[in-house]
Amino acid sequence: MDWCWRLLVFIVAREIGATPPPTGIGDRSSSSSLVEMVMSRAEALTQTQARAQSELGDAASSAESVVGSEQLAEKDAEYARRIDETRRQMVEKEAENQRWLEETQQQLNEQNRMLQTLIVKLGIEMPPPPPREM
Repeated sequence: MDWCWRLLVFIVAREIGATPPPTGIGDRSSSSSLVEMVMSRAEALTQTQARAQSELGDAASSAESVVGSEQLAEKDAEYARRIDETRRQMVEKEAENQRWLEETQQQLNEQNRMLQTLIVKLGIEMPPPPPREM
């Protein structure tokens, strides 16, 4: 069984880039320092991998927030354009309504003058208007 232990230590040492122990030294007691080194390197690699994944996640999250911010800015700009367009349309409609109101008032004034002229020509006496109720 000793040969299995030596083979395992030799393979693990090669895999992590450590110098395998000499072939004559491979029992459990002499290879314990190599095992400790292997465990230490494995732990360091695990921590490095965890940091790298965390940093990658942070970078991805940061990129998402930038993209999200850009998308929000685009939506805000679109909403601002819509608001401006709606306001412009409202101003145009208000101006159109004002013109229509002025034209209608002119027509009413003209009709009133014509009516007054006809009343005078026909000599019709108009009773005073009734008092307004409040």
